[in-house]
Amino acid sequence: MKRRGYAAIAGVLVLILMLAGCGGTSTPTGGSKNGSASGSVGGNAGEPSNAGQNTDAGAEGASDAIDLPPAETTKLTLRLNWKYKGEFAPFYVTKEKGIFEKYGLDVDVLEGSGSVAVLQVISQNREEIGVTSAVEPVQGVEMGMPVKIIASYMSKSPIMLLSHPDTPVRTPKDLEGKTLVSSSGSTFTGVYEQFLSYNDTDYDAVEHIMVETGARNTLFLNKEADAVAVFSTNEYPLFEKTLGHELVPLYLADFGFDLTGLSLISNDKFIAANPNTVKRFLAAVDEGFAYTLEHPEEAAAISKTLFPDVVDEEIVIEQIKRTGELAIRPEGKPYGWSDGEKMDVMAERLLESGLMESRQSADHYYTNDYLPQ
Repeated sequence: MKRRGYAAIAGVLVLILMLAGCGGTSTPTGGSKNGSASGSVGGNAGEPSNAGQNTDAGAEGASDAIDLPPAETTKLTLRLNWKYKGEFAPFYVTKEKGIFEKYGLDVDVLEGSGSVAVLQVISQNREEIGVTSAVEPVQGVEMGMPVKIIASYMSKSPIMLLSHPDTPVRTPKDLEGKTLVSSSGSTFTGVYEQFLSYNDTDYDAVEHIMVETGARNTLFLNKEADAVAVFSTNEYPLFEKTLGHELVPLYLADFGFDLTGLSLISNDKFIAANPNTVKRFLAAVDEGFAYTLEHPEEAAAISKTLFPDVVDEEIVIEQIKRTGELAIRPEGKPYGWSDGEKMDVMAERLLESGLMESRQSADHYYTNDYLPQ
């Protein structure tokens, strides 16, 4: 089972790697109609956790006051790995509050269609910066892709199990005798067997249903499954609002499987050629991330303006708060700081789960060198 899982992933990554060889620096692909945040909503943002001198956002020449070298490139694309959800609010806030502009950057924030697709365009150097979890770029590096994680904003994994109060799953062992539903092809599905084994849970005693995401949600909400594998920053608040009561959470990170979430990746060549651009970009996001977590209601209102047909402000506020709960960082470090020891453990879990055939030391996968110091 593990070998088949690796083979499927490897097949996709090999195709991407082949395409990367002839990708060059072609024009970035476009996003959906709502994928590009344009214009400006609101005024000046608050102080970043560790960024340059604060100036009026959007003021002409404001980037000159930032205590960073000039950017080599000012026009950038940030490609998200999915459609809008609350964990992406900091990027849109950074755009709409004029923080990117303050740092001398013109950034298009575009929606995406999955982390593998983002990995493809970044590995081909077709777009500058992309959003994935940490799992895909680590796998990509092992396949020889020229990519690196430049920031990780969820140092604690958002992957979790939710269960109904009358069939609670508080430990992996509680899954025995119960029905669990997950999305086919998800990261959780890939590590599921090893997760049970690591936590001394009988694989044969759990009924595990793998279906597409819509069916997964329906099975759980209709109580045809006792537990469901989801992301705390997305479905958790949505399901609780839909059902009208609290659910029982179990974070995989609390049971040995801390697979880092929301991360930014870039191409090795782009980083090497544009170090000051990357530093300015990450300093801007650090400021925007801090502002979003401090002002979730305003961030949700900005999101509603950009995506009026899909944003429920109440849910987005909760998604932002849960994102903040996972944005754990050492004292004095900026948002996006990666922990090398945790990255090492994550790579080991992926290797044990059959999602990689080999692994390197963590410094091959990530860098903190371009974050605000």
